[in-house]
Amino acid sequence: MKYIIILLLMPLAGFSQLKLSGRVINTNNGKPVANASVFFNNATIGTKSGEDGTFALRNLRPGQYDLIVSVVGFEKYTQTVMINKSIVMPDIKMQPKVTMMKVVRIGNDPKRARKLRLFKEYFLGTSDFSRKCEIVNPDVIDLHFSKNENVLTGSTEDFLEIDNDALGYKLRYIVNSFVLDKTAAKVGYDGPVFFEEKDGTAEQKERWKKNRRDIYYGSVTHFLREILANRADTDYLVRNFCFKDFDKLNIDKKFTWDTLHVADYVHATDRPGVFAITNNGKLDIFYYPYRHMKFKESNLRTHQGILVATISFIDQYLYFDSNGTILNPLGVFFENGWSVTRVADLLPMDYWPQDGGEADYLGPKVDYKLQ
Repeated sequence: MKYIIILLLMPLAGFSQLKLSGRVINTNNGKPVANASVFFNNATIGTKSGEDGTFALRNLRPGQYDLIVSVVGFEKYTQTVMINKSIVMPDIKMQPKVTMMKVVRIGNDPKRARKLRLFKEYFLGTSDFSRKCEIVNPDVIDLHFSKNENVLTGSTEDFLEIDNDALGYKLRYIVNSFVLDKTAAKVGYDGPVFFEEKDGTAEQKERWKKNRRDIYYGSVTHFLREILANRADTDYLVRNFCFKDFDKLNIDKKFTWDTLHVADYVHATDRPGVFAITNNGKLDIFYYPYRHMKFKESNLRTHQGILVATISFIDQYLYFDSNGTILNPLGVFFENGWSVTRVADLLPMDYWPQDGGEADYLGPKVDYKLQ
């Protein structure tokens, strides 16, 4: 029998007391490394190390983060940290880069413009927001195209700077790997990214606020946070039936035909603040906030008014933390709506809508267990 236990939690204000601090040093001589970028991946939380190599990240929420330290002349440092109390890190030892001879290409690459156009299309995306996204320093992108394999690859040694005027962020992205397989129609990329809020007029900030809300509601992060806030069964519809048979669904049986509830697919783990989603097959996710629309008035065939996503499990479990962040992103595959999100539509993991969504979220309110 499945059941849910309601937990009493600390107030949100208590989260602001958490801090992560430490010192960045050169591993060869033990001297401090100044002016290193120290930040959490996919967040607006970051700073620079001081002349003595010290740093501090403050006002942290509990959860799992990828700590990134990057500075010119040194290898990038990455470590996963779980924040549930203030932490003083051991010295972070940076390894100096070994200078490698690169192949020198004489003259300009006549196909550079086409490669860059493809990179922008599949990296930034093709949404309306992508047209307001600009790569400030495209020369840092190293691009190669294999004609035999029909594959475009790319990477950057330094930060790729992106100005997103649709969402009001400046992004600094280290592209570890970008692969576009045109034959297989697949694209993948990875690397740490740091978000910085843009300055703007009151009118611009209002537009950014609206666009961020439009991206956030119905996103995978929103879905996971609604699970933790005990609202997923209200704002989402989850089924384990095959999407290809969707047109056979009788709308009038929406609440009785094969509908899953949160306790059916979300479980606790032995790690505090970490939860797991699992199912025997795919999960179809329908975004359906009752307060916004009537289900019968939506166009199901064209999915108007409903965000549809399908979760395919590569690993047995999809793990996520109390921030709504997926901890094993390579262990799951998204189809339909969530699969087309690109950098132009990316929000930092510490984004919360300014409409009460954060104020009434005090951390996970439920602990899902099986008995």
